[in-house]
Amino acid sequence: MSRVLTPLVRLPWRSIPLRPFLARRSYSTPSTEQAQEPKTAYPALNGVISKHSYTDYAQEYLGKPAPEGVRLVKARLSVMVDGEIRGFRYMLLRDACKCNLCVDEHSKQRKFRTTDIPPLIVPRDVKWDGKELQIKWSSDIEGWGPDHVSKYNATMLKDQRANPPRSDTGKMRRRLFWDKKTMQEVQHWVSYEDYMNDEKAFIRSMRHLALMGIIFVKDIPDSREMVEKIATRMGPLRNTFYGPTWDVRSVPQAKNVAYTNVSLGFHMDLMYMNEPPGFQLLHCLENSCDGGESLFVDSFRAADLLRWRSPEAFKDLSKLHLSYEYNHKEHVYNNSWPVLEMEDGDLTKQIVHVNYSPPFQAPIISDDHIHKHWSEYRRALAMFASEIERGYNVFQLKLNPGECVIFENRRVLHARNKFNTEQGKRWLAGAYVDEDAVLSTFRTSRNAHAQLWHETRVQRPRNAPKAAAGKQATAKNNETE
Repeated sequence: MSRVLTPLVRLPWRSIPLRPFLARRSYSTPSTEQAQEPKTAYPALNGVISKHSYTDYAQEYLGKPAPEGVRLVKARLSVMVDGEIRGFRYMLLRDACKCNLCVDEHSKQRKFRTTDIPPLIVPRDVKWDGKELQIKWSSDIEGWGPDHVSKYNATMLKDQRANPPRSDTGKMRRRLFWDKKTMQEVQHWVSYEDYMNDEKAFIRSMRHLALMGIIFVKDIPDSREMVEKIATRMGPLRNTFYGPTWDVRSVPQAKNVAYTNVSLGFHMDLMYMNEPPGFQLLHCLENSCDGGESLFVDSFRAADLLRWRSPEAFKDLSKLHLSYEYNHKEHVYNNSWPVLEMEDGDLTKQIVHVNYSPPFQAPIISDDHIHKHWSEYRRALAMFASEIERGYNVFQLKLNPGECVIFENRRVLHARNKFNTEQGKRWLAGAYVDEDAVLSTFRTSRNAHAQLWHETRVQRPRNAPKAAAGKQATAKNNETE
């Protein structure tokens, strides 16, 4: 044998005619081909079954063929849902049952533990009509009778979570990015009366907030308590060491730059906390002095522009962790965040949060990783800061008494121009609501009026400008108009 192989080994490999050798070789392993099945409405599922030589256990488990679109193998069931093949282990499928026997219809709490399910549980009857899957189980949980039926609709089989992250009410929902021109033309205003008492107007407002990250309330009664009422319409107040609600106005020896009359650069609030608030409200009670305009930027759009223009800088910002601190006698807080948080850490997926608050940054000199990569990190951070402050990205307005802005704290950057306290006063009342609470309100609004939720859209301006080099606009130079 070695005398035969030695000349072949010495030949250039490309010159060896492999086809004759392979054609003559006879293998003893069993064939993966199966007898051709009749054509059905689910050819893709049948193809997967044939390709992998799965043994069909329908006859053993059910005593008959499985319904069209369903295949049973030893430990799992595959079903074709809206053209996609979904596979589920029997035990986990049983665990997902939400019938009244398994889940209390009032408290929505489960009546069994996952470990109560027999590990070798299998179906004994399966029905599927393309919309609902029904299963009766062999060796079900002890105490569950033979009449127990688990039912799963198509939506649940796609994603069984109450508020799926990628749904239009979830954390990874689709957003509509905006710039100055877009916001000038499609900003959403709702009266206080409608916001508080008109369910449909409130749902439309929540839909705009979910898409744009910022809305405005007008015609608010002249009362310091109104900011709490507006906030709690969305969810419980987030209490911090500033209190359930707080005031933004100039005070002597302020412990926060927000409580002065100087310009305040673009930032997000409370980045030094373990869970920064998801949404912020600022209700104007008085604004009679010169200056003090509020400025807003969609940081998701700025980051997305950077992803397109400089992928390496975008990648660097996902790796760069900046530290933030509040360090005073009464309270000490410190936390670190990547500038860009991505879905599953994947740079090609959606941005989940932007974490950017220069006024409250802490020293990072003890981080060796940052020292090592500082040149590229500094460049990426400078590019991001420059993009944020470009004139075409910055939307500015001066809130009037009786007006309130609600915005997504970890998406919409906010800033303020300097104001003159010698002539007039500026007083805003603020509050926070956690992201979880607002996402819950998004979902309950959608559940209450699904058609209204889906019909509420933001119409883009026909001639919305494309990103281009433009005039810088910052809180300091007041060049946004």
